[in-house]
Amino acid sequence: MRLAFLLYPTAAVKVNEDSSFWIMRELSRRGHRVFHFESQDLFAAGGSPHAFLTPSRLDTRKGFLPSEASKTPIDLSRLDCVFIRKEPPFDNGYLYALQLLDLARGKIFILNDPRGIACCNEKIFGLNLQRFSPESLVTENTALAKKFVKNLSTRVVVKPLNNKAGAGIFATFWGDKNLSSLLEIATRGGRKKVLIQRFLTPVGGGDKRILILDGKAIGTFLRKPPRLDFRANLSVGGSMHRASLSKRDRQLVEALAPLLLANGLYFVGIDVIDGYLSEINVTSPSGIPEINALTGVRLERQVADFIESRSG
Repeated sequence: MRLAFLLYPTAAVKVNEDSSFWIMRELSRRGHRVFHFESQDLFAAGGSPHAFLTPSRLDTRKGFLPSEASKTPIDLSRLDCVFIRKEPPFDNGYLYALQLLDLARGKIFILNDPRGIACCNEKIFGLNLQRFSPESLVTENTALAKKFVKNLSTRVVVKPLNNKAGAGIFATFWGDKNLSSLLEIATRGGRKKVLIQRFLTPVGGGDKRILILDGKAIGTFLRKPPRLDFRANLSVGGSMHRASLSKRDRQLVEALAPLLLANGLYFVGIDVIDGYLSEINVTSPSGIPEINALTGVRLERQVADFIESRSG
């Protein structure tokens, strides 16, 4: 098979932190031809998406080795599979890339589905499951936001809707003298929507990342925040620990699965705190090397098996 991954810049990728690398390496190890490209390599012609593809040269110690992009663009609809693994921020450039790849929809297997990624915002999509969602408000109206915080009478987190890895997230509360200023900054003076949620106190001292493949949980681990930060993201100094799925976790995945599959979201990472769904990562979910390191499994093999079963 020939497969192409829409990626981020690969020069600084750390092998022990990058799920895309391990999925691509496993596919390559099986004899498939694996390529990658970035948004600027993508264009449309003749009603099909095309890209200048770079053959993926992968080394388990050095990561992505230097490789020359093709001088001739490739019609992506003639490949067997395109895997969208571009990281946020989710901006107009990201949306245009999805719209271009949508031109190949129905011709080849694309995961995750570009329409699913476009429609299912990582911060908002979880609100479909009210049983598993903390009290939440999405707004750019700072007066509404302050009223929500006041009525909740507890700490809240404020999140931008289009970012990743904990960037731009802060915690606050009613009575915080910085509340008005923080909301003005987060909403850019009432011009940008944010998600405000009840602050979840993590059981076990952290939040759970659960990886879901084709509607089923395949692995999990716990992330604990550093001493001087409430965020548990590894990118801000969080630490990783072994974890297992609770009964509520399994109920959550079971309830979420039909929504994911209906939107073509086959490979997803969810964040769970105190049994509540915090985020649904549909763009470039991470966790494979972390879970592998903690448990000794090779989750990329399951992902490669799935891609082989749906492609070609």
